[in-house]
Amino acid sequence: MDIFENREARAMLIADQSKPFDDPNYFYELKFDGIRCLAYITKDDVDLRNKRNKNITSLFPELLKLNLQVNSRCILDGEIIVMRNGTPDFFEVQKRTLMTNPFKIKLQSSRLPATFVTYDIIYVGDKDLVDLSLEERKVILNQTVKENDRIAISKTVENHGVALFNLTKQQGLEGVVAKRKGSKYFYGKRSKDWIKFKEIG
Repeated sequence: MDIFENREARAMLIADQSKPFDDPNYFYELKFDGIRCLAYITKDDVDLRNKRNKNITSLFPELLKLNLQVNSRCILDGEIIVMRNGTPDFFEVQKRTLMTNPFKIKLQSSRLPATFVTYDIIYVGDKDLVDLSLEERKVILNQTVKENDRIAISKTVENHGVALFNLTKQQGLEGVVAKRKGSKYFYGKRSKDWIKFKEIG
């Protein structure tokens, strides 16, 4: 059995923090204030796992049709977010993870539906993609996923890491992650290829 069937994938982690910088060797992405999640998706099924590999699918019934938005069996890396007043609200998504009553979960999913924001694809069809470059995985991600209200592909910015970081602060967002171009994906490891920006000063 492969890593998909065994549910053995583990999310790659951010190793370093740095003051914002501009560097043509990096992509810059928004850091969403949500719950890190790997989504195992087939044509018939969606299985959502948090960083501890706990199955959290039942907590987000509004995401059960993500399989309709992909064209191949895959593992997507991303975050589950809940928007309130136009910005991600970590309290709301965290509150959902503490709920146990299916009826209340269903009500909450209708009132404040979650979205899965994916920024990487680490498996597609029957192939592990972790040894491909970040750029190659991004191309496959865009070929595999069709966006709608419940799934979005994280957008990248080049050359303007400082400006993006300043914009996130103005908008009350969590921050920015810089990802080195050409970088591979390391299961469950902290890699210096992914850098979180922190406040200046």
